[in-house]
Amino acid sequence: MFVPMVPTSEIEWRDYVSQAQETLKQDALALSSGARKSYADLLRRTFSSDDAAFTLLDDQLSEIGALTENWDSYGAPVPARETIERARQAIGKLRFSRLLPEIVAASAEGGVSIYFSTGSQKAFIEFLNEGDVLFARYGKDDEPNVKVLRNGLQDLNDQVLQEIRDHLGARA
Repeated sequence: MFVPMVPTSEIEWRDYVSQAQETLKQDALALSSGARKSYADLLRRTFSSDDAAFTLLDDQLSEIGALTENWDSYGAPVPARETIERARQAIGKLRFSRLLPEIVAASAEGGVSIYFSTGSQKAFIEFLNEGDVLFARYGKDDEPNVKVLRNGLQDLNDQVLQEIRDHLGARA
């Protein structure tokens, strides 16, 4: 009979939790995309950490990289490898800024979109294959606001991230 070692010191507990998180992250990668989102929600509640959710977002980007032309059956182009990499870098900025997106998805216009949502408040950052980066925010009670981030990732700065937080309210 296997008897797990019970952590007794703070360092042992941190190691134990870290190992458990890593095991759960690896298990999550084997799930379907819908199950992964539910699993990420469970991990956030269990460990008070967004690390698992960011791991799953990275996995979503890998899945986007495997799409083929006409992936939506309406003629949508495949997101370019460079576009996926720019979105991956943006996810890194979001992670560093502790701003968790809801989902990452392929764009029907040919690119990658990173979505945020709280109730009726929505925002997204869209990386297009042509190199353009768009930032939009909208809600039930306000006019849509769309900006072109002329300098791409460089313009995805603290000011834009704070605008997302302010727009979404308490979630961000």
